[in-house]
Amino acid sequence: MALLGHAATYIVSSPNPHASAEAWGLLGFDDAGSDASIIRMTDGQIFISIIPREGSGLSLAYFAPSLQSVRDKLVAANVELTGTPTTDLCVHGCSTTWWIHTATPERMQQRTGEGSPLLGYFDALVLPVNEVATASEWIQRLGYILIDIGGDVSSRIDCTDGLVTLSLRKTDGGSTFLHYTADLDAEWAEAAESSLGSQLTVYRDADGMPYMARIVMPDDVVIIITSDELS
Repeated sequence: MALLGHAATYIVSSPNPHASAEAWGLLGFDDAGSDASIIRMTDGQIFISIIPREGSGLSLAYFAPSLQSVRDKLVAANVELTGTPTTDLCVHGCSTTWWIHTATPERMQQRTGEGSPLLGYFDALVLPVNEVATASEWIQRLGYILIDIGGDVSSRIDCTDGLVTLSLRKTDGGSTFLHYTADLDAEWAEAAESSLGSQLTVYRDADGMPYMARIVMPDDVVIIITSDELS
């Protein structure tokens, strides 16, 4: 299992969760066991949990059978954290926040792995960092392993713990975003623009063919889609 838990979800903080959920629904996300306090949705690739509070960017939540065990491993790895094994644990770093909660049946859903007609296939949560080497050393303490260290490792390193894939990228003032890859063509662009309107920006090459798209969601969540050919 991943060091942090058996299941994971991306946290979206929203002052208007139901409006946010409608926007995610346009992308092909369906209900995945919502209740009165949290809206849970999935596109088959990832799970998101929309929580009613002021937006603070994307964060991650893991669910573990023993918070004490996770805490002991993080302390042994010299990871600073807050919280207690009787409530929840919290770790800050690399432009995001990790929450670790006690696992319950409704939190242990598994992905179908099916691609999204609009978004394609999920690649990674992209995290802007000042120094990739320093960030990658720290993030391995959370149980992630490096999976892509080719090319210029000072500008990008990808890592995963089997549940979540992260891409650490050196940027100045960049923002966290979700990265997907899809078969971008004229037909895709027409359908996406019709569905998403001003939320969507399509970038085209000199021949007018789309190679990248940017979707701005409510609550300052950004999704970048690049062509399969660029992956």
